[in-house]
Amino acid sequence: MDSKRFTGREGRLISASEAQELTIPHQKRERYFTDKGENYVKAEFFGIHTFNELIKLHGDNCVGFRVYYGLRDEEEDDDTKTNKSKKPTPRLVLVPVDADGKDIIRTAQLGGLKDMPDSGEAMTGGPLCPRRC
Repeated sequence: MDSKRFTGREGRLISASEAQELTIPHQKRERYFTDKGENYVKAEFFGIHTFNELIKLHGDNCVGFRVYYGLRDEEEDDDTKTNKSKKPTPRLVLVPVDADGKDIIRTAQLGGLKDMPDSGEAMTGGPLCPRRC
């Protein structure tokens, strides 16, 4: 088997303490992001049923997911304010990937025509923490 092909076994399971070692430095930077005028995002949640729908759409072609970091303007994360402005907010975009390591997004491969119907080929928009932890 070609060593450059994905098998669906990429990544590794880690302990809770290693997960904390990776996430705590980011969490300590909350003030950095808010001082820059951005929404701080600790985490984003994705439901198993949404994952299953995405996998079903792509069938056996999907051996895993590539997670892109995204950014879009969203309402500021401050429930004490009545007039909220939009602030840059980090978002994850999960894209199915085939065994050759290629993103499986037909509309992007076709030039991303704006008139093409939305067919649910990728996933984003999970509830954010600290808003909904």
